[in-house]
Amino acid sequence: MSSLDGLSLGQLFSTGQAILTDLEDTSLSSIDPEYQAKVSDIIQRLTRADALVSQLNIFSENEIIDDINTNDLKFLLITAYLGDSILKISGKDIDRSKILEKSRDYLIRFTDTCQVHDLVKKEDVLLIQQLSHNKGKGPSVPASQQRDQKIARFKRERAVKEQIKQLRTQLDGVAGKKDDEDRDVEEVERDWVEALIELELLRALENWHAIEQEFVMVKEMEIMREMMEKTGRTTAVDNREPVLNRPTWGKDKPMLSKEGRPLQPFVIMNKREQLKGQVFGYGHNLPTMSIDEYLEQEMAQGNIIKGGGEQPEKPPIDDNDYEALDAETMKKRDWDEFVDANPRGAGNRGNKG
Repeated sequence: MSSLDGLSLGQLFSTGQAILTDLEDTSLSSIDPEYQAKVSDIIQRLTRADALVSQLNIFSENEIIDDINTNDLKFLLITAYLGDSILKISGKDIDRSKILEKSRDYLIRFTDTCQVHDLVKKEDVLLIQQLSHNKGKGPSVPASQQRDQKIARFKRERAVKEQIKQLRTQLDGVAGKKDDEDRDVEEVERDWVEALIELELLRALENWHAIEQEFVMVKEMEIMREMMEKTGRTTAVDNREPVLNRPTWGKDKPMLSKEGRPLQPFVIMNKREQLKGQVFGYGHNLPTMSIDEYLEQEMAQGNIIKGGGEQPEKPPIDDNDYEALDAETMKKRDWDEFVDANPRGAGNRGNKG
């Protein structure tokens, strides 16, 4: 932190913003030590900048957007950047629940500040109220409504990004001009900062929504870990609690570490998912052995009678047994009459008469 002591509020903000922008386009993995070092640097710079904003009383709750100086307006982004940066923290010994709580606190501060200074649109106010009301419980709005809101925010975000790009191009084009064009430069810069704030507001709402969803999963994991520590086995608290489906191997090994990290692969299923699997699963018992294995098992149990073979030949009729000869002759005659009355294929005419 000593290297930051000589930096002004503007320098702390601009350098933190620049590093955060670089991270958005970096090829580094989020778990890379270099990536995490940059995240830590951003948080240190912006945390100090946030403290200076409070000490200097730059913003007043009685001010609307038009009352705020253009040079100070950009400092509204500090809490949004902090909320985004904290979500990027990852590591082996990190408590994810605390990360989510801290990030959400900054995002709530940012959205509250935007509301105070009249920077929030009506459709955003509705979502903020929904997220605030259901804090820690996950969103309660229908899935279709969530999808429509997400699509609308995505379209707005794309339009705002295009606006920011155009304003940045205008600023770069008039950067070297002075005197009579100073007023125009300030107006363009103000529009650019306001567009940045709107973009970060959309991102903050998206991150806040994702945090509430992740909180539900994290709490379920904590409940599972507590139950396993108490009972020494996997169980479900009630129908709302998750059930662990895993193979039989590794039952003598713990599912989670003390920090709550999974040690073995598993699938989380609630009661609804179990019922869904029963409805859309197989409607019959799948075979557990081949036909050959089944026959071998039946033979071993004595359920198959061995023997058989070709039918024995019919003994010839004695030439002196006239009754037998007459009976054989009548049998052949009856068969010939039957064949004449019922030619081949007569019984398979497909109901054609």
